[in-house]
Order: sequence, then structure tokens, then C-alpha cells
Amino acid sequence: MRLVVLILTLGALAFAQELSLESAIRLALENSPLIKASKRELKAQELEVRSAEGMLFPRLKLEETFTRTDIPAYAFMSKLNQERIGPQDFDPRRLNNPSSVNNFETKLSLEVPIWMGGKVQSAIKLAKHEYRALSFQDKRREEEVIKEVYNAYINAVYAKASIEVAKQAVRDAQEHLRLAENMHKVGMALLSDVLRAKVYLSKAEENLQKAQRGYETAKKGLELVIGKPLGEFDVVDFGYCPTVEREPYLQKAVQRSDIKALEERLKLLEESYRFVLSENLPQVYAFANYNLYSKNTPFGGDGGGYMVGLGISWSIDTGLSTLRKAQANLERKKALQEQLKFLKDKALFEVEKAYREYLNSIDELRSAESRVKASEEVVRVMELRYRNGLARIVDLLDAQTELDKARLERVQAIKNCHSAYVELLFASGSTREVLP
Repeated sequence: MRLVVLILTLGALAFAQELSLESAIRLALENSPLIKASKRELKAQELEVRSAEGMLFPRLKLEETFTRTDIPAYAFMSKLNQERIGPQDFDPRRLNNPSSVNNFETKLSLEVPIWMGGKVQSAIKLAKHEYRALSFQDKRREEEVIKEVYNAYINAVYAKASIEVAKQAVRDAQEHLRLAENMHKVGMALLSDVLRAKVYLSKAEENLQKAQRGYETAKKGLELVIGKPLGEFDVVDFGYCPTVEREPYLQKAVQRSDIKALEERLKLLEESYRFVLSENLPQVYAFANYNLYSKNTPFGGDGGGYMVGLGISWSIDTGLSTLRKAQANLERKKALQEQLKFLKDKALFEVEKAYREYLNSIDELRSAESRVKASEEVVRVMELRYRNGLARIVDLLDAQTELDKARLERVQAIKNCHSAYVELLFASGSTREVLP
């Protein structure tokens, strides 16, 4: 049964496809729910812009009203509109005590905004500023997703490399056990040496199993940020640390998408000031109505006529509430300017911090590589001394432990380097650089 499971596992691994970092990022940009939600928000705001632009067009309105009345003025007016007035209708008794009159009124009206105090134009500008702000936010969201995918991919690469380190540790432990058993057979080692070597091998095999499970977990995390299951796949080892320069990223940092989005919202608040003040300006409009009147049927045409006109309205706020509301938007603008200044300073700080973390990881990598070489030499010497009866098995296993640790630290240093690199890209708004 175990043999069958092993064969199936090896078969699955053999058919596992390699997933490059670029492919993972492109899949995430297509499938991430966060990006899809952001695109929906952007589409909604595009419709808001069209809605605001529609306020410039005339408005048509069709109405149908039925009334029945014996009020003298309204009864006379209804018959007059229906063009049914005769000489008998001027009899004072009929004028003062008319019979009930039915009236179906059909009204088609057209209203044309000529100048609404600049309110319509201002509303369009507000919608466009918000659209541009959301566009920049959408770009920043894509940068966030790229960063998350990069970090998840780094974790998977680290987990995969940890498996190789663990496998090497198992092979070394097996060799130490073989050596201890051979030494014990010829009487140059104690049984306790063999037992110690077996315990060490058991621990190494346990670490290998943990590393394998860690790799599967890391791949699931990568699928999560990508937004779709990928089946059986393997990540591609990096094996190097990217080379970067600080100055170009400092220059890009103050042009990040989220900073540009905030700048658009500053323009939005400035326009909001004018939008609110437009309430206190005169509004000019034209209108035209065409009416049909009927005694018996809706949309009938017993009588009819038209009316055209030009109107102007001017509302004056004596309590100055409109002015105060406009001034409140100016204060919000000043508050946002302070936030913008802080965000730019923070962006520069984040670039500096990420760059220093990058330099630290480079030093860690060099140190780890030196320790690996030194530890390998120590293990070689200790193994030679143990063969000659000049060292204990515990000394050899301690040296092997240090070598395993140094190998893992080298892998960790590469992971830290890439983590700092993607933080540097994100802090400067340059995460798309990872895509060719």
C-alpha cells in the first residue's frame, strides 16, 4: 500500500508543471477578487461621469391627469380648455352653479437648463476627478496584488529550497549513521554512537516531512492570492538576489499611484467649494409645454395649446449656511494637503527602510555562504577525526547541525533579499518592474 502511495506521489510530482513568477502575477491580475472589485468600482464611477454629463441635456416629461370638479372657476376653465364653451355657459346661474365636469389633461413638457449657476459643469468635474482618483487607486491595488503574489511566491520558493536542505541533511545523517555502524562493527565506537546517529537521522527525516508540508501550505497560499486553484505545480527557484540602486526609487516614490489619487481628491475638494457656492447663483432655464384636453378619453384632443417661456430663479441664503458649507470643503482640502505631505514623506521613508533591509539581507547572504563553507570544512575534519578515534560522535553531529543551520540561513537570506526587494518596489510604486 505504501509503495502504491509513493508511486502515485512521484507520478503527480513528475507531471507537475512549473509556474514562473511572471505567470503567477499575470494570473493574479486576471483572477484576483480584489482587482475585480476595484474594476467594478471604476466602472461604477465611469457611469457616474456619464450621469453628470446627462444633466446638460433637456428633460422631457409626459403627464396624464384626470379631474372631475364642480368648482366654478375650475369647471369653466376645463370646458374652455376643451373648447366647449357656448353662450349658455355665460349664464350667471350656470357660472355660479356649474354641473360636474370631467377633464383628461395630457401634458408634454420640455425643460432646457441654460445656466444653473455653474452647478452642472462643476458636478461633471467632480465626477471626473473622482474617476481619476479611483483609476490611480485601481493601479495601486494592482501593485498591492503583485506584492502579495511576489511574497507568496517567495514563501513557496523558500519552502521548496528548505526541502532540498532537509534532504541533504537526511543524506548526511544517513552517512553518519553508516559510519557509526561501521566503526561499531570494528570495535572503534560504542553502541551509543549508533543510537545517537539514529536519533539524529530520525530528527532529520521529521524535518524533511515538515518542510514538504510547509511547501504544500505555501503553494495553497499562492493560489489564494492568485484567486484560482492551479492543480499540481512547482515554483521556480530564484537562486540569486536582484541588484538595485536607491536613487531611482526615491524619485519614483513621490509619484506613486496612491499619492496621485490623493492629489486628485485635493482637486475634487477645490471643485466642491465651487459646487456648493453655485447654490447662491442665479439659475436660468427655458421650457415648453404642449397640452391636450378631453372630456371623455385619456390622450384625447378636444382642445389643446402650447406654452413656451424663459425662467430665472435666484435663491439667497440669508443664514450663510451655503457659504459655511463651502468653507468647510476648503478646510477639508487643507487637511488633505497635510495628509498628502505626510504620505510623500512616508513614501520616501519606506524606500529608505526597504533599501536598508535589502542591504542587510545581502550581508546576511554573504555571511551565510561563508558559514556554509566553513561548516562543511568543520564537518569534513570532524568526520576524519571520528574515523581515527580522535572525536566523539556528538562532536560530529554538532558540526553537522551547524552546517544544516547555515544552509537554511542561506536560503532564508535569499528570501529576505527578495522580500526587501519587493517592499522597495512597492514603496516606490514600481512593482510592475517584475514583469518583462
